[in-house]
Amino acid sequence: MTSGPPYVSPPEARRAQSTVIGVVLVIGLAVAGTTAVLVVGGSALQDVRDQASAGQAELAMSTVDSEVSEVALGYAQTRRVSLGGQGQAAVDESAGRITIERMGANATGPPLVNTTMGAVTYRTGGTTVAYQGGGVWREESGQARMISPPEFHYRWGTSTGGDPTLTFPLVVLRGSASSSEALRFSDGPTRAAFPNASAGRQNPLDAGSVRVTIRSDYYRAWADYFETRTDADSVTVIDANRSVEVVLSVPTRGREIRNSIAARSPTVTVQGGATVDSYNSSEGTYPATRGENGSVYVGEDLVNAGGGTIYGDMRVDGDFEAGGGIDVEGQLIVDGDADLSGGGVSVDEKIVADGDLFLGGGGNLDSPAVVSGRVVETGGGVTVNEDVKAGGDYASSSGTVNGDVHVGGDFYPANGQNINGDLTMAGTFEDSGVWPNVNGNVVENGPQPDLSAVSVARNLQPPTLQPIDHTIETRLSTAAATNDNAGSDADRIEAGNCGGAYADCTLTNGTYYLDEMALSGGDHLTFDTSGGPIYLVVDGDVSTTGGSPVDVTGSNRVHVYATGDYEIRTDWTSVGDRGDQIWLYGTSESTVTVQSGANFYGVIYAPGNQDVAVRGGAEVYGGVVGGVSDVQGGTAVHYDTVLADQKPVLTGGGGAPVTFLHISVNEIRVEDG
Repeated sequence: MTSGPPYVSPPEARRAQSTVIGVVLVIGLAVAGTTAVLVVGGSALQDVRDQASAGQAELAMSTVDSEVSEVALGYAQTRRVSLGGQGQAAVDESAGRITIERMGANATGPPLVNTTMGAVTYRTGGTTVAYQGGGVWREESGQARMISPPEFHYRWGTSTGGDPTLTFPLVVLRGSASSSEALRFSDGPTRAAFPNASAGRQNPLDAGSVRVTIRSDYYRAWADYFETRTDADSVTVIDANRSVEVVLSVPTRGREIRNSIAARSPTVTVQGGATVDSYNSSEGTYPATRGENGSVYVGEDLVNAGGGTIYGDMRVDGDFEAGGGIDVEGQLIVDGDADLSGGGVSVDEKIVADGDLFLGGGGNLDSPAVVSGRVVETGGGVTVNEDVKAGGDYASSSGTVNGDVHVGGDFYPANGQNINGDLTMAGTFEDSGVWPNVNGNVVENGPQPDLSAVSVARNLQPPTLQPIDHTIETRLSTAAATNDNAGSDADRIEAGNCGGAYADCTLTNGTYYLDEMALSGGDHLTFDTSGGPIYLVVDGDVSTTGGSPVDVTGSNRVHVYATGDYEIRTDWTSVGDRGDQIWLYGTSESTVTVQSGANFYGVIYAPGNQDVAVRGGAEVYGGVVGGVSDVQGGTAVHYDTVLADQKPVLTGGGGAPVTFLHISVNEIRVEDG
């Protein structure tokens, strides 16, 4: 076959082919576009449906939350909740577990709560919405978040002096209902987990800590909620078993620093020209705001040997025995017997005692006295220059009564005694065999005296002097494990290299751990609190000697916790003479000595110990709590009245505090509606 030239189709044929191909392409594109629209649109439509269904689930579970709360809190016996018919809700009473237990000191017996919580779950697509533990939770793509909070209420510091309180009326669900239409919730048994008097569980908590552990599919959402309600440092997430723990530390029962000296030593010596007075650093320096609110409060029987002056009240929660001379410029308030027979005691305002009053030693009674018991003059020529009211008898000795006397018992005069005031007694004037010189009026079988003033002594709130050893031990272990030492001057402070050939040392906000702190030879330490408070934990002694000052900059506070002794021989100064900026905490074994002319601005807080001393011309501007043995040798304690509404920081460390606990377990029965 002979080949010829290639065939070329005519133009009209080529145009016909192009038309066919174009139609095919258009149809192909239309089909592809329609398919894409159907695929993508169908997916988007399903997403919209899923989101709508999830929204319906949230609404349904939020309604469950509201209605179950009514039942759990006793406002209704039963409630029915319509689910909207868009999905299936089911009850799993084994879902989730909560354990609430006390740890540490006084942690005896089983946990307060150890139970499954149960849950009502509504699943749609890849989303689960659940009502559990009194809250509503949503889980999607492995992430959980809270829709509405559980009935877990933590309050701290909402008012002056407010105690940290946890209230948790826990809701647990029981049943196996499953419905797309409605569920019915009925009130079941309620158990008081804490407080519970029959089980010996009472508020306030006094030691240890409280741990709440929740195992749940929504544990991370629980964790987020706990962190916002308490303190992030107290919340621990454990992914391995899908749980969260929150630990609340029970603070040792510290009270506001309301007195210049709060002591419990059997002997407190204020002598040798020592003074106790007050000032207000919020209004100015000590010289500019000096006042007479420097009260001394002793939490048990007191023997006072003195020679000093207290510009304020002296309060004793027990018996008071004075000797050696002391001048109280305010009131002497005693919840027991007041024994002034040693003489040399001067009280400017009033003596109030919920017990007997003993006078003697040739002294004068130059202030009014109101006592619930007897008045006994032990001899020595007592001169009574002011009015006396007593619930019992009055037994006189030699001396003179210039004031009016009103007693609820009998009056026993002494031979030759001068009685120049008026005598009123509910009993009789027992002058048989003695011949007093009576120049006033005598009324027998009269009315009872008005002793209402005694209530101020009877209702004394003694200073809290419980040792804080547990607090310091817990602080120690927490700071040893986690601290801000790295990159700081902590090592140089521990080595005493903060002066001379070395640069001065500075600590900024954070938590620091030292084995000891011994500054001397011109060392200089600055606490810079401009970025926040500073917590310094020392597993040993703290001493500053040899011209080694410590000062504070910034407006926040410095808290020092030490297991050993404090020796303060150099100045510790605050900003603006504040007595509330530096806090030193000591154990029951700690001794605290401020001497050698040192000026210390702050609070010494060592309740339960046996020896806090201010000597050798030293002065404390702030307050002292602990076993005060003596304040003498031209020294002074100047109480800063801004401390009246401030408490020590006594949490064990690493957690939020709790003092009052209110936990109940409220069982709810769930049935198909």
